[in-house]
Amino acid sequence: MVKERKLREATDEIRALRERVAELERQLSRFRVGDFSERTSNSKASVAERAVAGFFEQPLVMLFIADLVEGRYLRVNNRVCEVLGYSEQEILESSFLDRVHPEDHLKTIKEMERLVAGERSSDFRNRHLDAEGNYRTFEWTAVADANRELCYAMAIDVTE
Repeated sequence: MVKERKLREATDEIRALRERVAELERQLSRFRVGDFSERTSNSKASVAERAVAGFFEQPLVMLFIADLVEGRYLRVNNRVCEVLGYSEQEILESSFLDRVHPEDHLKTIKEMERLVAGERSSDFRNRHLDAEGNYRTFEWTAVADANRELCYAMAIDVTE
């Protein structure tokens, strides 16, 4: 019963996030269409940047931007800090494998290789050490950018 409720909540969170992403993409597409004067273009870009920044800080799911070459997070949202109990600076200063359960290192590296090769990652699970010394199970959805050096990911905590 508890497991089903958590799964339902996680599914609802993912659905809400996907809807929000779709809405932001619709909003951003309006800024890309047509010729605007430099002033209008800058104004539109500013609104888009604020929209993306606001979206990133929504507490629905954990959001990450990672450098796949360096193996470090470049940006995380507040939800990551809440779930793991670390400050943003602590998370950004360490390798992301530093907090992955040792038994999950190999499969995490293989998943990173898939991303670098251009594949999307979804329903991937691994365990991360929180500040209290417990392992939290994360379920990931991720994609690498066109040059495959950056990874954009979201995760939900599915720890039972």
